[in-house]
Amino acid sequence: MGNIVGGLAMLGLCLVFWVQRDYSSDNGGLFPDAVMITLAVLSLFLVARGVFWRTETGWDAGERLGWGGLARAFLLLAAWVASLPLLGYVVGGIVFFTLMALLMRTERPTLKNVALDLTVAFVVVGGFYLAFTRVLFVNLPELFI
Repeated sequence: MGNIVGGLAMLGLCLVFWVQRDYSSDNGGLFPDAVMITLAVLSLFLVARGVFWRTETGWDAGERLGWGGLARAFLLLAAWVASLPLLGYVVGGIVFFTLMALLMRTERPTLKNVALDLTVAFVVVGGFYLAFTRVLFVNLPELFI
């Protein structure tokens, strides 16, 4: 049921953004339009998965994050946003990405798991930092010294 609700919510969000788009140049909306279309298609797949893929015991519950875990994840996200002016995007992103990955683990983290999460955090946060600052020319918060 969560896939259906999530997919429909994302479709609705895409629709809201689609009807409000207004670009100042002919090619100014190519990237945002492509992102919205991609999100809409992925949302349709999510809805289809929720409708057609069931297990013998009902809807696929899998390993879900409980309400307490969801609350901790939300608080961690809020703490990351609040720390951006102080820690900057790179340092804060790596710290909070790693903490979120550790929080989402269902088993007790080992040193190998922490090293893997930290490596993934470096690659993902560094990749986004380079994409935004070098390709899209968007300034991201820097470390406050």
